[in-house]
Amino acid sequence: MTDRERKSMMNAALLLLGAAAVRFVLAAPPPADPPLEGRPSIADSLVAAGDSAAKEKERRSRPLADGETIDPNTAGEEDLDRLPGVGASKARRIVEDRQVNGPFANAADLARVPGLGPGSVKRLEPLLRFDPRAAARRAAPPVTATPSPTTVAGSSPGSSPAAAPLDLNRATAAELRTLPGIGPALASRIVEFRARHGPFAKPEDLTKVSGIGDKTLVRLAPRIVVHR
Repeated sequence: MTDRERKSMMNAALLLLGAAAVRFVLAAPPPADPPLEGRPSIADSLVAAGDSAAKEKERRSRPLADGETIDPNTAGEEDLDRLPGVGASKARRIVEDRQVNGPFANAADLARVPGLGPGSVKRLEPLLRFDPRAAARRAAPPVTATPSPTTVAGSSPGSSPAAAPLDLNRATAAELRTLPGIGPALASRIVEFRARHGPFAKPEDLTKVSGIGDKTLVRLAPRIVVHR
């Protein structure tokens, strides 16, 4: 074999090795990111959920301190659950009742909550407190238009003045039903939406409630306000 032949064979072998290396690089899959790098694992999520549930259970089971009282018009389910003999289900019913029927003026009003009879209410009374303004709101008569001979702006002589606007963030379901086109179902949806998503920021937010569109909002606009 001559030197020329040996050089040709060596060059051919180098070309084959280079081609094989290029094919290996192109065919190799890209390195995968570590599956858990920078991301919580399922185990971490389960541990966090377990810790949250344990903390909630601890808060609900914490006994009332000496002299501590609970306002059933502002307390959440966790604090209401701390009252002796109430439990999770009755605490939820108390919150749902005040959202639909308005605040409790006194301890006796709690008897309207399913599962709370006069005996239970009497035992709870020393542990409860009530803001006097809640009683005032309950005692206030529903807003209705009354005939008046006075002519107001935008009205014809002999017509009655418009009723005072309702605050969407404080009106009860019964008060909301006085609005034109708002029946029991829509009134309940407004109260439920407010409880779930927080107070309305502006009257236009009312269209986020199922069943209330732009036309309904235009009709309600003179009768509603929003106070944060």
